Amino acid sequence: MRSMTGFGRGRAEGEDFSVQVDVRSLNHRFLEVRVRGLPDMPGLALRCEEAIKARFSRGSFDVNVTLDFGGFRRPKAINREAAVRLWQELRALSAALGIDEPPSLEALLSLGVVQEEGPEEEMIRPVLERALGAALDELEAFRTREGKALADALRREAGALEALLSRAEAEIPRAREAFAARLRERLGEIGVLDEARIALEVGLWAERTDVQEELDRLKSHLARLEDLLRAEGPVGRELEFLAQEIGREANTLAAKSRGVALGEVALELRLCAERIREQARNVE
Repeated sequence: MRSMTGFGRGRAEGEDFSVQVDVRSLNHRFLEVRVRGLPDMPGLALRCEEAIKARFSRGSFDVNVTLDFGGFRRPKAINREAAVRLWQELRALSAALGIDEPPSLEALLSLGVVQEEGPEEEMIRPVLERALGAALDELEAFRTREGKALADALRREAGALEALLSRAEAEIPRAREAFAARLRERLGEIGVLDEARIALEVGLWAERTDVQEELDRLKSHLARLEDLLRAEGPVGRELEFLAQEIGREANTLAAKSRGVALGEVALELRLCAERIREQARNVE
């Protein structure tokens, strides 16, 4: 089990430059990746996204890439091919608009034909991959440590859920006996003490308030929770769904409860389901 929150940093050296990658991940229903620091290198940005998607299944990832060229300013050069094409388009636009003066060199330069020169993408790629790999290793270790803490918390909730189900089952016969006692007392007060009538009323009451089906489903959910805690790989989505189902059964149990003790158990079951849901929201 892994958490969805974590941080990792990696750094790698190239020839006359270095690359640092910082990756931060937070909770998210799906997988979302944002890469910053490579605005003019879409191929490398895509490589970062692919590397994360290959190793993780959920989370919101912020990837910050820093290219360091030793403190020197990267030399600038004009992209001549782009400059010639844009110059021709500017002249054609001037003619179409009936402007006699030719376009200025300043207008051409403002269109972004001056670019910084540096290592080509193919030279940067292996260095970036090393830095990214180190950052993702650290991030994965972080998420694994956090996941262990989440698994421990969920095991405690599974134990609490098991204890609550035992309490609920013990309360069912006691609630029936308490109802029969109250009924016998009321009938005795009016001088009508009919054991057959009492047995019939108790049977009807027990049928209306029967919660065994809900308890059986809760036991099934508990068994699945324990399976997920032993499973490998992403289980967060199923844990969230399971917590939702536990809460639903607890609500039904509360609605059917006719005794104070069983109602208290139902309330604690709902609180337990909410705690499981909160923890599950952090699980990958």
